[in-house]
Amino acid sequence: MPTRSALSAAIRTALPRLLALALPLAGAAHAQVPDADAATALQSYFSQCHAVHVCNGSFLVARDGKVIYAAAFGDAGAADQGPLTTAHVFDIGSISKQFTAAAILRLTERGKLRVDDAVADHLPGFPYPRMTLRQLLTHTSGVPDVMAYYTQVLRGGKFTAPLMADDAVQVLAASGTAPKSAPGERFEYSNTGYLLLAQVVAHVSGLPFASFLQREFFDPLGMSHTRVRMPANEAAIAPRAYGFTPTSDGQRRPQDQIPGFYMLGAGGIYSTAADLLLWSKALRDGKAMSVSSWREATTPLRLNDGSSVPYGFGLGLRASPLQQPRIEHGGHWRAFKADLARLPAQDIDVVLLTNNGEDDSVDAARDAVEAILAGKPYSPVKEPIDWPLRERLQRDNAATLRRWLDAQRTAKPARYDVPEDKLNDIGYRLIEAKQVDKALAVMRFNQETHPDSMNALDSLADSYLAAGDRDDAIAQAKRMLELKPDSRAAQEKLKALVEGK
Repeated sequence: MPTRSALSAAIRTALPRLLALALPLAGAAHAQVPDADAATALQSYFSQCHAVHVCNGSFLVARDGKVIYAAAFGDAGAADQGPLTTAHVFDIGSISKQFTAAAILRLTERGKLRVDDAVADHLPGFPYPRMTLRQLLTHTSGVPDVMAYYTQVLRGGKFTAPLMADDAVQVLAASGTAPKSAPGERFEYSNTGYLLLAQVVAHVSGLPFASFLQREFFDPLGMSHTRVRMPANEAAIAPRAYGFTPTSDGQRRPQDQIPGFYMLGAGGIYSTAADLLLWSKALRDGKAMSVSSWREATTPLRLNDGSSVPYGFGLGLRASPLQQPRIEHGGHWRAFKADLARLPAQDIDVVLLTNNGEDDSVDAARDAVEAILAGKPYSPVKEPIDWPLRERLQRDNAATLRRWLDAQRTAKPARYDVPEDKLNDIGYRLIEAKQVDKALAVMRFNQETHPDSMNALDSLADSYLAAGDRDDAIAQAKRMLELKPDSRAAQEKLKALVEGK
């Protein structure tokens, strides 16, 4: 019979092997592909993605804090800018929110406020006394939206000074609008909440919000290419990526910033992929916030009923497709789409910055990067069908075009991606060009590919009407009502078609 010491030695010897067998059952991190092999696979993925007109931006992947891949592909978006480089700065959209949250926590650590303070304690005149800073941070305050107000002001063109949204408290107070929900009752993403948080930072610190971020984070962390876009510095942001979207005729349509509008707190930061890696390191190393603050910022929120939501303070906490812990936030503004993701179990950072309006490509690329690094299968990027469609429109008649579209719709596996909004744009441009038969072929294909889309049905109805076929236009409006019986737009559409308006 073995002695106790012999048993202990045997257990110690076997324990690593037993743990290795047990870890996959516990959702452990996957085995990782060597850095050199990963870099080769990543280059292949992004090159192919760029070749099919999707990936246009700056992309960085790091493991253990070391950059294993960094590259830029495509167009900087303005005639005098040339191709993109990894030095170009991009609007990072709502990734900016984690900087706003960090600013609030920095003030908390200095005893200037508490996250459970009432918003009204720090913003005089704020009309909702029960809402707290924590609820703004976690999108659970129920604060009404002020973005519609600023949209109206912008469209009216009746402003002479830059719109900074720094009068949001007054706008809310003047509107008399009731909260969307009781504070803490439900999660509802809110740009307004972060506009207000930026004003809290300015009010409590005594510094303009942009100056506070520059002094507390950008300068000390060495983020020399990062800044809050402001009227005074906008012209100096360089080298700068400009937002654009390709049009149905193969041209480039600018979709950059709205002149004179600045979303402090909710967005508006420009940065590079390398600077955002510095930021990700600073968050977890205790340089951007304390260890205890980071723990609080990455704890899923709890609603009043005790249910949990995978969101912290400006940070998404949903598991990755490979069921690994992930700390992530995207940003989407105009034609800019960005993502900053951290996979802590694998010590991986992924930074994706784009400027060509290809929204879904960023989420797909983020998930593909995880799969590549783990040696798991992933799908190559499909070419959007609008690119070959442009060529077909030049040489095919409507009947030939329709046959080709039908063949693509039924192909298995599908060769092309079908972006609804871009086909919609092509269809309306064809109507404007008096090529109604081709427009009808495109709009039919779009609706058949997206059968549950109200917008595709609405556009198909317009195509039938342009072709002089009111009965089929009415049939599409009726289908819209079948999808959404309470839709006022569908009701009005049907009424106008029936009455011949």
